[in-house]
Amino acid sequence: MRLSAPPKRRSDDGIVPLINIVFLLLIFFLIAGTIAPKPEIDVAYPETEKSPGANAPADAVYVSADRRISYRGLPVDLGGLAAMVATVNPASQEAPLAVVVDQALPAKELSPVLATLAAAGVVRIRLITRRGGGS
Repeated sequence: MRLSAPPKRRSDDGIVPLINIVFLLLIFFLIAGTIAPKPEIDVAYPETEKSPGANAPADAVYVSADRRISYRGLPVDLGGLAAMVATVNPASQEAPLAVVVDQALPAKELSPVLATLAAAGVVRIRLITRRGGGS
């Protein structure tokens, strides 16, 4: 009795599903991840013991230790900050505005920035920190 030879399997049969999976992963990470531009000024994040660990969004207000201010990647002064925030972040918006303050900036130096944001119609502010070691 003569049996027929088993059909030859093509060597590239397993590559198509692999390409599909890699493509789907690429699409997932493009949708799930956000690419935020590097802020215009360098800020040393303050550390807290119980920080949620979120990164600052791209439209955060950055205040450096030498009182330079950056909003949406552009350096601004207090007057320019009020004008930009008033046009971009209307008062009816319930989402908090993210503010990143350098850890070396005294609280009394932050007060004018917060007053300017309040005058521009910002209702809620979220201070962004990094999780520290805790003591």
